[in-house]
Amino acid sequence: MVKRILTALILLAALAVSVLFTSLNPQRIALDLGFSEIDGPLGLVFVLVLALGWLLGVASVLAWAGRLVIERRRLRAELRKLGGASLPVVDERG
Repeated sequence: MVKRILTALILLAALAVSVLFTSLNPQRIALDLGFSEIDGPLGLVFVLVLALGWLLGVASVLAWAGRLVIERRRLRAELRKLGGASLPVVDERG
């Protein structure tokens, strides 16, 4: 419960900082991303590019974690095939 409240407070603080940053930087800029061009206030463009970078980072971590889960399933299946089903398999989650 405390963790959720803390997460919500951090997200609200980040949103407040981004709104403040956007309002304090009204200059307009054009940013060419290679695949798209963003034209808008400096603060808004900065926040959008930051969010895009965060999303790409999360996507890459999820892809990496997905590969680990697939490998873990494969190894467990291989262990069962080899007759190690009676061996205790320790679950890392506790």
